[in-house]
Amino acid sequence: MAVMLSSGVMIGVILDTYRVLKARFRLRGWTVSLVDFLYWTVSAALVFSLLMWSNWGELRFYIFVAVCMGLFLYLSWLSRPVSRCIRCLVQWIEQVLRWLVLALHTLIWVPLVYLWLLLKKVLHVLWRLLLVLGKVALKVLTPLEWMTRPLRNFFSPYFAKIQRIYGKMKTWWTKKKRKG
Repeated sequence: MAVMLSSGVMIGVILDTYRVLKARFRLRGWTVSLVDFLYWTVSAALVFSLLMWSNWGELRFYIFVAVCMGLFLYLSWLSRPVSRCIRCLVQWIEQVLRWLVLALHTLIWVPLVYLWLLLKKVLHVLWRLLLVLGKVALKVLTPLEWMTRPLRNFFSPYFAKIQRIYGKMKTWWTKKKRKG
C-alpha cells in the first residue's frame, strides 16, 4: 500500500516537472501530444514496475485507491513547493549552461579564431617574401644563366607544379576574399 501511495506521489512529481518544462520551453502543437504520450508511458511503466516489485503484479482495488490517494495528497500539499523547486532548478541549469557556453566561446573559440587570422597573415607575409626573393634571385641569376641552366632543367617539372599550386591557391584566396 505504501509503495503504491509513493508511486502516486512520484507521478505527481513527474507531472509537475512536465508542466514546468512545458511552460518553460513553450511547447505547442504535436510536441505537446508527443510529450503527453511520453508522460503517460513513463507513469504507467513506473506504476507497473513498482507493482511487480511490491506484490508480484497482483492488481487489486486498493492499488488504484492508493495510487489516486498518493497523487491527490501530492497535488494538494506538495505541488506548489515542488514546482517552485523545479523552476529554480531549471533556471540554475540554464545559467550553468549559459556560463559554460560563454566560457567555451571565450576560452576556446576566440583564441582559435585569432590564431587562424594570425596564421593567415604570417603565411601571406611569408608567401610575399618568397615571391620577392624569387624575383630578386631571377634578376641576379639572369646574367649567370649559363651556370644555372643544368639546375633549371632539373627543377623545371617541379616549378610547373609549384606554379599550378600557386594558381589554385590564388583563385581560392580571391574567392575567399570575395566571400568575406
